[in-house]
Amino acid sequence: MAYEFTVKRWWRKFKRYLGWRLRNPFAPYEDYYVYSVMKKIRHGAGHPAIGSASRPVREHTELLDFLKRYGLQPNDVAVDYGCGSLRLGAAVIDFLEPGKFWGVDITDEFYKLGLEARDPAWVQQKKPKLGIINPETLAKVQADKPRLIGSWHVCSKVPEARLDSYIGNIVSLMSPGSIAIIHFPETAERRQLSGLAWSSPRSLMEKVARRHAPNATISFDPLTDKEVDGIRQTLLVIRT
Repeated sequence: MAYEFTVKRWWRKFKRYLGWRLRNPFAPYEDYYVYSVMKKIRHGAGHPAIGSASRPVREHTELLDFLKRYGLQPNDVAVDYGCGSLRLGAAVIDFLEPGKFWGVDITDEFYKLGLEARDPAWVQQKKPKLGIINPETLAKVQADKPRLIGSWHVCSKVPEARLDSYIGNIVSLMSPGSIAIIHFPETAERRQLSGLAWSSPRSLMEKVARRHAPNATISFDPLTDKEVDGIRQTLLVIRT
């Protein structure tokens, strides 16, 4: 029965994607992710990662805590790559001096939801910089020479065919002295965890990172100590 339920659920999700793809034959995969998330939110179902129903997997300060562990200071520029509706970025914004935070994502719909939930006076005071991931935005971010770049609960949503673009974009923001920390679920082989989530082996992450940052120091650190169902929560660390 469990197997039958899994197959039926997979088939429903596949039909949903196939129908969207037929209507949008040339759209990038990222557009489907936005469509799926926003459809849930607009229908009142909520989403665990985006909008008013979002919640951290562990702590609201998790991204900030790790950025500080890697040396973040209030006067540094920091980037939340894949910031969503700022569920983790808000603590980083609070910590940094005004105008020192960059949040970028594949659509402005995500971070607009986050801004709507915040006190306008706080937004005005902290002056976070936000933008859609595209060459123009990435050039602006890079020009600010961020010292720390974090990407949390994002890599797992990236299909393997888009990993090059994802990690390449993050590396493009770096300058000498920058550190990028990318969270990913680690397994021995590439594995689909759900309809829109995958885990990756360390070897694949390192291969892609080295392709874009051949002279960088690349290492891995644990995000958590425990392994669950063969999955480790791991950080890919890139230092230039």
